[in-house]
Parts: sequence; C-alpha cells; structure tokens
Amino acid sequence: MGLEQDIRDQVLAVKSSMDRSKGVPPTRLTIFNQLLDPGVTEGHVVPSVDDLKDEAFSIVTAAADTTGNAMTIAAYNVISNRTIYHKLLAELAEAFPDPLAKLEFLALEKLPYLVCPPVCNRSKYL
Repeated sequence: MGLEQDIRDQVLAVKSSMDRSKGVPPTRLTIFNQLLDPGVTEGHVVPSVDDLKDEAFSIVTAAADTTGNAMTIAAYNVISNRTIYHKLLAELAEAFPDPLAKLEFLALEKLPYLVCPPVCNRSKYL
C-alpha cells in the first residue's frame, strides 16, 4: 500500500501546485500536469486523483515487470555463454576487488564489456 500512497501523494502535490500557480505553466511539465488541466484540449474531463493514482501505479508496475524480464534474460544469456560470463566476471573482479563492496552505478556504466553489445544486446531479445 506504500507505493500507491506515495503515488497518490505525488498526484495531490501536482494538483496543489497547479491550484496555487493559477494558470502559470510549471517549469517542469509532467503527464499529471496535462491530465489535471481542464483546458488542455476541448472536451477534456479531468480524472479524479484516485483514477490518476491507479493509472500511475499501473505504469510503474508494468515498467518494473518489463525491466525484471529484461534482466532475467540478460542474466540467463550471460551465464549460458561461458566466454561472455568469464570476460564479464574478470572485468567486475578487476573493477571491484572487494566482493562485498557496493556496486556503484557510475562505476558500472564505465565498464566497457558490461555495457558492450555482447552483454547488453542479449537482454533485448524478449
């Protein structure tokens, strides 16, 4: 229930900000701004906060599922190919000699083999 409440709070924050700004466009436009604006298009009906919360929750959970599927397929393909597995393992061991160290995203994205086509492209075949 926590994520749904967080999303609902975000929708309410955008709605409150729009109410306070009295028609002044936001510096960062979001989909919520568009959907909460009754004048965005002729005949637009502003959805309720709960309707927006439900839509946003569906999008977030759908994105998590597809990301999870991609990561599962990437892991399977890396483990299934001994050459890729051993090259990747050596690169990670060199970059992170302490196996208990936190793997920082900025450091990971600089690893040439991890982000190269043999590893990344295999995860795209869903």
